[in-house]
Amino acid sequence: MVTDPLPTDATPLDPIPARTPTPSRGFPCPSCGAAMAYDPARSALACAACGHARVLPPPTSDEQAQALREQDYLEALRRLAAREPSLDLRVVDCRSCGAQLQLEGHVVGSRCAFCASPLLLDQAHTERVLKPQALLPFALDPGAAQKVFAQWVGSRWFAPNALKQTVSRADGIRGVYVPWWTYDAQTATTYRGERGESRTEEDNQGRIRRTVDWSFVSGAVAVPFDDILVVGSPSVPEHLARVLDGWDLRRLRPPAPELLAGFTVEVYRHGLEQGFTQARERMEPAITAAIRRDIGGSDQRILERQTVVDDIRFKHVLLPVWIGSYRFGAKAYQVVVNGQSGEVEGDRPYSAVKIALAVLLVAVLLALAWLLGNRPGG
Repeated sequence: MVTDPLPTDATPLDPIPARTPTPSRGFPCPSCGAAMAYDPARSALACAACGHARVLPPPTSDEQAQALREQDYLEALRRLAAREPSLDLRVVDCRSCGAQLQLEGHVVGSRCAFCASPLLLDQAHTERVLKPQALLPFALDPGAAQKVFAQWVGSRWFAPNALKQTVSRADGIRGVYVPWWTYDAQTATTYRGERGESRTEEDNQGRIRRTVDWSFVSGAVAVPFDDILVVGSPSVPEHLARVLDGWDLRRLRPPAPELLAGFTVEVYRHGLEQGFTQARERMEPAITAAIRRDIGGSDQRILERQTVVDDIRFKHVLLPVWIGSYRFGAKAYQVVVNGQSGEVEGDRPYSAVKIALAVLLVAVLLALAWLLGNRPGG
């Protein structure tokens, strides 16, 4: 049970002492030895070099239930204070945008999936983090993601033509599993306030005036919350995260290594406790609305309230995002593609030449319209 304000005696989750990581060997193709990657279109591990594929079996009912199971929040804080459970990861920090990315043992060179900057792999370090319990597999394969990325860029008329060359590159878009927290909770709020009943009356000059009569009220409301999603990283800007809503979390699966093959995994930087603070803030509008409904009347005033948050549960999940990261001039840009739904949102540079031509064209059209409208006999 948590009562506002949130307790301050919990042990901080980050940072957690590091240990030596276990190198990853990847998934070599049994036919040619090349690295295999997860193919969303076939739900299989596939080799791009020779075409060999191994279809992955669906999870068992027990595995699926484990992936969807909510964990006790306060118990997790106690266990994290004891430094368990945790997972040793080899991670590297991007010096340009701050993203923290997990590295497989065989990786010797890479670029940041969020800003396309080269990663300094010699500065990789080890961190212990909370294990993700589930992931949502990619539904879009690289070809499909590249297509919607290119369509989005093509529909932006003021984007420079050189941008299309960037988009057409094979590495123009990268699949990233982004860390998220989901929170469930029961809330009970007691309040004191005033109920307003409005009435209208006409004054001596015939003007209609609205008057509100106030009366004191008090009461309690209970509001449950289910699967409040909080991203565990600031790598995707808020103005691009619109397309990262509406996930079908019923399709969560256990985080099998085969499903991660060929994709980048981002390590969370906003821990479990910090994520719940954000979730708690998102509860407030619903609680406020419930109090106002309970007060009733035409107007409401909330004078005082106290909320108790109980039965807090969470999941740590990885959700699929295609990132189109590119640089134009000296600036980095990002296009975000929802790896499940295919929705797109992004930034792009503007072509000064195209804007100037558009302004000139509008001026010419206005001038022609004026001339035609002022012809003799027109």
